[in-house]
Amino acid sequence: MINLVIKYLTGELTPDEKKLFLLSVTEDKTLRNELTEFNQILGHLSLLPQKEDNQKALRSLKNFLTEIENKKDRE
Repeated sequence: MINLVIKYLTGELTPDEKKLFLLSVTEDKTLRNELTEFNQILGHLSLLPQKEDNQKALRSLKNFLTEIENKKDRE
């Protein structure tokens, strides 16, 4: 589910996928909490001085969050 949250936050969902995702967010408290958490992370990151390309930073964040999700799946 984290990959879907990341895609939503980075604007990678199609309009139909976005509608379905937002519907899921209204119905799933865990998903809603994940969205809030990752949105806050992105907000905090936007406050940091940016020396590199924003797209590169988003890719790095996406990879990091995917690694976290994979570790959760293995546990």
